[in-house]
Amino acid sequence: MTSPEAKRMWRRAIKEHFNCQCVYCGKNYELHELTLDHVVPRYLGGQTITRNLVPSCRRCNQEKGTSNWLTWMRATFGCNPCREDLILSHIN
Repeated sequence: MTSPEAKRMWRRAIKEHFNCQCVYCGKNYELHELTLDHVVPRYLGGQTITRNLVPSCRRCNQEKGTSNWLTWMRATFGCNPCREDLILSHIN
């Protein structure tokens, strides 16, 4: 297996782990429509590792930007304990 192929499979596995659903808005997407978002942004020391990456639609990924995910999510969608717990259980 080549390195690019392994990376594609790893990225796909993260998206499939969340059933091809954006963790922020909760909508379902096709695999190719989802991006991977760093929960803790790289500029704040977030690493490109499985537990810091979650599937996100392009809109949510761009809007969140480098914001704190929980602050942004609550300001955008209101308090949603189920979605928040899903993210927390993945990153912890």
